[in-house]
Amino acid sequence: MDKFARNLDWNLLYTFMVIVQAEGMGPAAERLLVTQPAVSLALKRLEETAGVRLIDRGSGKLTMTPAGEALYPEACKLYTAISRLPVTFDQAPKSVSGKISISTVSEVISKELNSVLSEFFIDHPKSELSIAVKTIAEIIREVELGQITLGVCGGVIPDILIKRLLLKEKFGIFCGRPHPLFGKDNLNLDDLRDSPFVAFPADVLGGKHMSEVTALRAKASIGHFVRGRTSSVSELYRMIEIGLGIGFLPLHLAAPYEQSGTLWRLPPYEKLPSGDIYLIYNPATNFTSAERIFLSQLFDTHM
Repeated sequence: MDKFARNLDWNLLYTFMVIVQAEGMGPAAERLLVTQPAVSLALKRLEETAGVRLIDRGSGKLTMTPAGEALYPEACKLYTAISRLPVTFDQAPKSVSGKISISTVSEVISKELNSVLSEFFIDHPKSELSIAVKTIAEIIREVELGQITLGVCGGVIPDILIKRLLLKEKFGIFCGRPHPLFGKDNLNLDDLRDSPFVAFPADVLGGKHMSEVTALRAKASIGHFVRGRTSSVSELYRMIEIGLGIGFLPLHLAAPYEQSGTLWRLPPYEKLPSGDIYLIYNPATNFTSAERIFLSQLFDTHM
């Protein structure tokens, strides 16, 4: 074990982690800004050091071996620890300061989150806040790698992360004025089958983060032709409003547009699909004192 630790090249481990996340040698090479043969060679050297095969290359799709599946989460933990070392170096022990970085899916409205943010920055005025709107997959990846303080998203949250339910959103299907179904009553799901669809990137049948929304589409056999995709709720509303297609929107966000007459509610009207929104963080991350205080307030725990 000591020999393995001395001979292990961290760059090889990092390359392996990127191959898994990118789901292929080619995409990994693009992300690492190197050639595909260089990526393949790095994987080969890592497997030689480990003495086991980590990835099966026989099939068209990248598949990790049991050894690879065991190594991947450990590689992520190491990356998290290493990438956050500068935080440890720069952190002033007596000063509660630093950046709170949050990645969130679009248009999450939470009085609780707003209240905690407000109280925290009143108590710690030297701290900074950064908020970015991203896709579910991007947010989970950033949290896994310890690149952000907090993630706000739905989807399937990996077991290595801490999660807490923030809110549940109910979804309805809507169309805009240019759509032929606008203004029509007494419709059913069969009437929607030929309509083009617009959706969020995670709304993919059989996808990793498939939700109740996707399940309803599959069950009702609607939305086969997806004409537009976006991770932004406001841009999804734009696509629906201009008649690009029908699509799901959170009811509380669509309500003002429905009342103003720019959106029309379509079936189903009962047993609506819902989506869970979680607060997530990586407990293996080397947080600053500011981040620890902020997370302890959100998760009601000592960190």
